[in-house]
Parts: sequence; structure tokens; C-alpha cells
Amino acid sequence: MEMTRRQGLALLGSLPLAASAAAASNFNKVRVFEAARIITMEPSLPVGRFVATASGIILAVSDTLDGLAPWTHGREVELDRRFAGKVLLPGLIDPHIHPMQSAVMLNLPFVAPDAWDLPSGQYKGALTPDAYWAALHGELARSNDTPFICWGHHELFHGPLDRAKLDALAPDRPVIIWQRSFHEVIVNTAALTLWGLADKGAFDAAVAAVKADPAHADLSRGHFSETALAVALMKMQPVILAPEKIRKGMAALQQLMRQNGVTTTSDMATGIFASFEAEAGMIKAAFEHPGNPSRIMLMPAASRMEGVQDLDAWLNTVSRTFAGPHVRVDRRVKMLADGAFFALNMRMNPPGYLDGHQGKWITEPDALRAQFRRFWEAGFHLHIHVNGDEGLDVVLDELERLPVRNVQTITLEHLGYSTEAQNQRVARLGLMVSAQPNYIRVLGDAYGREGLGPGRAEVMNRLGSLERKGVPLGLHSDFNMAPIDPLYLAWIAANRVTLDGHVKAPQERLSLDKALRAITIEAAQVIGMDAMIGSIAAGKKADFTVLDRDPYKAGAAALRDIKVEGVVFEGDYSPAM
Repeated sequence: MEMTRRQGLALLGSLPLAASAAAASNFNKVRVFEAARIITMEPSLPVGRFVATASGIILAVSDTLDGLAPWTHGREVELDRRFAGKVLLPGLIDPHIHPMQSAVMLNLPFVAPDAWDLPSGQYKGALTPDAYWAALHGELARSNDTPFICWGHHELFHGPLDRAKLDALAPDRPVIIWQRSFHEVIVNTAALTLWGLADKGAFDAAVAAVKADPAHADLSRGHFSETALAVALMKMQPVILAPEKIRKGMAALQQLMRQNGVTTTSDMATGIFASFEAEAGMIKAAFEHPGNPSRIMLMPAASRMEGVQDLDAWLNTVSRTFAGPHVRVDRRVKMLADGAFFALNMRMNPPGYLDGHQGKWITEPDALRAQFRRFWEAGFHLHIHVNGDEGLDVVLDELERLPVRNVQTITLEHLGYSTEAQNQRVARLGLMVSAQPNYIRVLGDAYGREGLGPGRAEVMNRLGSLERKGVPLGLHSDFNMAPIDPLYLAWIAANRVTLDGHVKAPQERLSLDKALRAITIEAAQVIGMDAMIGSIAAGKKADFTVLDRDPYKAGAAALRDIKVEGVVFEGDYSPAM
């Protein structure tokens, strides 16, 4: 039974401990949370049963109420026992999402190889072409949207898709299919006509206008990928960025975060669909209000900063304009090396791809090197999207040339495929990794048959190797590359079980402890917020995720079955539902 506030005051006020008058004048109202177990993720004080909070921060953790008495004696105290049978973990962190992308995607139907449970409904996984086309026909019939946009196609599961097949599906209705990677769209003739791009001259001019690689667009196939995706995004803006859709999508995003215990995230490239300022304004409107139990960091993409001459002045302006209690702007920048892993666009060293195709560069190596030098010299922390081992070689070669600056950090984002030798270099350079573990879950079998072939497909997400080398490691969703569900991501990384139920390279599993650190304290570390969040320790934000059981006792195999009851954000509780 929950103890009343009056009973808590009587109990704590009876403890025979003193406090100075000066101390008693600070944090006059203290809330103490009791739990069956508090897992702090702090090696020197790993567990407790009581945590004292005030003004949104943690005062102390203890096994007993007596241990908190120096903070509670002589103060107004509330003992909150609602979690007395639950387990508290630090507020979970997803260090890499794209909130605008999430808001857009959460308004669309999903037909993908993997199943999805979303605020808009449940979508079954479609693992075969027949299942895909049946589901796509169903979604098209249920929707009145024009154009019709659906996310999730993957050729290795669903078969090839092009303009002609979409014309047969819907000869008169604009249809846009977003590939599972987000980095590609395929459209029919009606969509091209709607956009004014059915003519080759207009099509080529649009591709040239965004300075895209011409090889990344194909009129005959109705295909836009990587750098040419910008053409399709601009044409879709009036539909996907409609204010009511963004409001609805942002609400769904925050619902997913709360349901899955996420109290902090980072936008890894604010400005995907519009300018940094335009997107930051929409994100601030969604996040910056007292009832929101989460915070977000905004981060520009290097490619969108080419016209900014004075980085310091720009950063000061956007910080003053957009930063607040729930929105953070740090001296960090996102860079993109090679292409999408879900689209087999990453750049791979020999033996390359089974079919002989080459991957794609989002940023050509020379331009990428210039970005590194510019932002490193300007004192920015670097976050580098890189997926294939050729892409990683280019990144590591250039990072080795940068002057050492201990106050700056470098994080590799995604790191889908790396070799053991490369992981040695990552550790030697003192880099951090924010990994996308869902590659092995969704693609571990498919890429063994097509794409990478046996041997390399099994060791995608070589995370166990990074753990053995002591590399700080976070796990992220990059929604909607994976669900916003850190415990599920930890389960994938600690078990490496594919959609077909096969275990891939068990030596590359994360230990249970590392998997949990990768969604708490080390996830905070990769985004430079570990002094503030990520563990339950004095002086940090009072952010907790409430679980129905202890993940250390449940074990790695049960991580995805643990239920999130809710979150405490800066001392205030919000239930999951």
C-alpha cells in the first residue's frame, strides 16, 4: 500500500539525525522514492532502495531511510512508495533519432519485413513478396490520402520494385513507396506527373538543382536515393510537413518514448526536411512544455552548414532561440560518409557485394575530409554516420590525421560492418560508437543469401569486439530503422537472434551489463551528457525508468519482455500509458 505524504513525514521526521540551519534552507521540499531495487549504473554504488530528489535533481541514494537523513531531517519530505515493488533504472536514452522523420513516418502505414506496434496500429511483418503485395493492396484500399505514401519495402524480402510495377498497382493515383532505409523512394508515373518531373529535362534539372549525384536518380525506375532523395523530400514537403500531421506525429513520438522508458534523445541531423531553424522551431513547440517527460538535443548536419561563415555566431543564435529546459543545443555536428545499410548502399571493401554493385557515398571522401577539418578546428564534437568497411577506412584514415584534442570527442554512428582490425583502430583512437543493432536482427539472414554473403553477414554489428576493447558504446533506434525501445535494442545486442530465429556470431553478443550500460550511462556518454544523466547519482537529473522486474535477474534472453511502467523525469512521474 502506498504510504501517504503525512505518514512519510512522520517517519522521516523521527529519524535521530541533525542538519545545519544553512543546509535546511536549501531543497526545502524533498521527495524520496522507494523501490524494490534501484540500479544506479554507478560502479561505486551500484544498487539501493531509496533515492532522495529535490528541484529535479538527485540528492542521494541509500539502502535505508536512515542513510538519507542528512538530506531529510528538518525538511518537508514526501515518501513516495508507489514503486516499492518495482525496479528503478536510470532514465533510458536513445542517443540517435530524427524527430521530424519520426513525426512524418508515424503518419504513414508500415509494410516492412519486421512487425511494428505503433500508436497508429499494429503492422505485421511481411517476409515474402506475396505478403508484401497483399499488405500493400490492403493499405492502399484503406487510405484516402493523395498521394499515398507507404514505408518499409525491402527488395531482398519483397522483390524488385520500380515505376512500372507501381503504375500497374495504381495507374491514376500518385503512389510513393519509402524504402526500408528511409534513404530511397520509388514513385509511379502519377506521382512524377504531380511533381512536374515526368519529363526527362525537368527530372534532370531537379536532380542538378540539389547538386545530387546523377547516378542516385533514375527516371525510368521512378527512383530517388541518397543525395537525390532531396528532390523527393522537397516535393513531398507540403503533404508530409502539414502542421496538423507534424503535431500528431510529434505526439505519437513522445508517446513511444514514454511507453518505452526514454527520457532523453538526440536529433542526429536537425534539418532533414527543412532548414535547421524551421525544424528546430517545430521540435521546440512539441518538446518545450512543462508536462513533457523528456528532453532532446538538436544537432546540425555538416552538409547544411556550408553557407554558415561564423559558426560561433550561428551556434550562439540558435542556442538563444531554441534551447530550454527540454531542448538542448551543444557544440556537436553530424556528418554522413557512406550510404544506407538497409539499402545495401554502404561502401564495402573487397570482396564487395555478391552482385558486383558498388555502394554510394552520401558525402564524397574529399568533401568529408574538409568537413572533418573545418568542424574539428572549430572545436565541435563529431558524430559520423558510417556503415561499410570501406567507408570506415576513409573515416579512420582522416581521423588519424586530425590533431589530438582531449576536450573533443568523436562518435561513429551506426557502424554496421567493421573488421576486427578496424575495431582495434577505433579503440586505439579513443573513439566512441553509437550502434544500430537492428541490422543483425532484420538483415542477418537476408544479407547472408544476397548482398554480403556468408562470413560477413554473420558479423554485422561486431559489438562484442568493441566491448572487449573497452570502447564506450550506445545503442540507438534511428527510428524508424528500429523501434524506439531501448530494452528491445539491448535484447538484440545481447542475443543476436534474427527474424528467422537464428543466432549469428554469438561471440559478438554484448554482455548483459554492457547492453544495459549502452542504453543508460554509455548512451549518455556518446552524446556528451553523462555528467547530467545516464546513472542515478547525486547531482544528476532525477530521471528514472520504472520496470516491473530487475533486468539483471531476468537475464539477457528476457530483456525484451520487461515491462516499462512509466518514467520519472526530473522528479515527476508519468505513467507509460
